[in-house]
Amino acid sequence: MTDTLSYVLKTSVNQILGSTRSTLKKGEDHARALGVEDSVMLAARLYPDMLPLSRQVQIACDNAARGAARLGGLEMPTFPDTETTFPELMARCEAAISFVNSTDDAKINANELETLQIPLGPQTVPMQGRQYLTSFVLANMLFHATMAYGLLRQQGVVLGKRDFLVAG
Repeated sequence: MTDTLSYVLKTSVNQILGSTRSTLKKGEDHARALGVEDSVMLAARLYPDMLPLSRQVQIACDNAARGAARLGGLEMPTFPDTETTFPELMARCEAAISFVNSTDDAKINANELETLQIPLGPQTVPMQGRQYLTSFVLANMLFHATMAYGLLRQQGVVLGKRDFLVAG
C-alpha cells in the first residue's frame, strides 16, 4: 500500500504543528513561572540576523496551510502576522491544522504528478506535487518548527525529543 499525498501532508502537519502548539504551551508555563513577559521570550533569536521565535512559528504554519492550498487548488489562506502572545501563536497552529485537515483529499492527491509553478522569491520553480510536498512544504515546516523548539529550549523551557515528536 502506498501512502497518498493527502495522508502524508495531514499526518505530518497534525504531528509537527500539534507538537509545536504543545511546546508553546510549555513555553507559556515557563514564562509565567519566571514572571517573564511573552514578548521577551517570543523575541528570542539564536543570532541577530535570524528571525525571532514568533516568526518561526508563523512561517511553519504558513508553509503547512499554503502547501495544502496549492496542492488542493484553493485560494491561499491569509494569516495576519499579529501574534504577540503564546496563546495567539497556539491558536495560529490550530488554525493552520484545521485548514489543512479541511482540504479535500481527492484534490490534493490529484496533484501528485502535476507540475505546479512554485513562486520562490522573484522566480518561479516548476515542481511535481509530490516533490513540492516532500522537498519544500514539509522541509520548510520542519525547519521552522525545529527552530521554534530550539529557541524555547535555549530559554530554559524543559523539552525533550518526545515533545517535538508527539503532538500533545
